[in-house]
Amino acid sequence: MGEFSGRLSERVRFEGRSSLRGLAGDRVSGWTLLFERWASVEPVRRSDPTVVRGDTLQSMRRWQVIVRDGVQPTLDMRLRWRGLTLRPIGIEIDPAIRGRILILAEDDGRGGDDAEQP
Repeated sequence: MGEFSGRLSERVRFEGRSSLRGLAGDRVSGWTLLFERWASVEPVRRSDPTVVRGDTLQSMRRWQVIVRDGVQPTLDMRLRWRGLTLRPIGIEIDPAIRGRILILAEDDGRGGDDAEQP
């Protein structure tokens, strides 16, 4: 586990959808902090241009996020990192290194504008 611990140098927020009652009693949907973890965040390099061919009109930048196990990230969460909002599109336990979770995420293009900070 020590071989990747020095690479976890970025602080990433994991947020989940919440539904609260507003002042008028109506339901208000938002994002709340679930947990924060040290992670490694790197862009996914696309070596094959055929990845974006076909019916794809727009391709968002993809990121690989690595965290230690002990957290339970899910596809309905969002990740906040350096002002970006990342949407997980794949999560797996790394078969090569025990104790590591790999998250493939896309930049949703919204940035930090809609974030609710606790």
